[in-house]
Amino acid sequence: MYKANYETARFHVEFGPESLFVRVLFKMGDVHKLYLDGKHFKQRLGERAIPDDIVQALCDFDINSWVLRTAEVRTDRGKFVNSTWEKTLYGHRYQVTIGIGNYVKTIVDRTSSGVDKCIRGGELYNLVARVNDELMREEASPQSDTPHIAANL
Repeated sequence: MYKANYETARFHVEFGPESLFVRVLFKMGDVHKLYLDGKHFKQRLGERAIPDDIVQALCDFDINSWVLRTAEVRTDRGKFVNSTWEKTLYGHRYQVTIGIGNYVKTIVDRTSSGVDKCIRGGELYNLVARVNDELMREEASPQSDTPHIAANL
């Protein structure tokens, strides 16, 4: 089993850096198939009694119907390694964390925001802003419709 061998830090869409979230939206824009067969994900389904119809909703993932909430980055490189998305289904706010390769890492029926664990400024914040701004300039063509954060809130 793959085990990440690096430290991560979490950022919330409300506190930026904006370039990180623009990049997440850009990279996830064409993702429609999520992989639901990870060991950790399966374990959480059982522990949290997530209904089958909620799991099926993940099969039709689309960034336009889910709301981006957080992104975790490698602290050594400033690039995102997973993102957390939220959708209200049947009166419950569900959040899914999607990792590298579009594997769902976990799902939770969210009762809190989690903002207390997110970085709001400082040296790492500045690194992440700079790295993701540079990546977007390199990768996104000037003609493309680069997603903007406000469109996803």
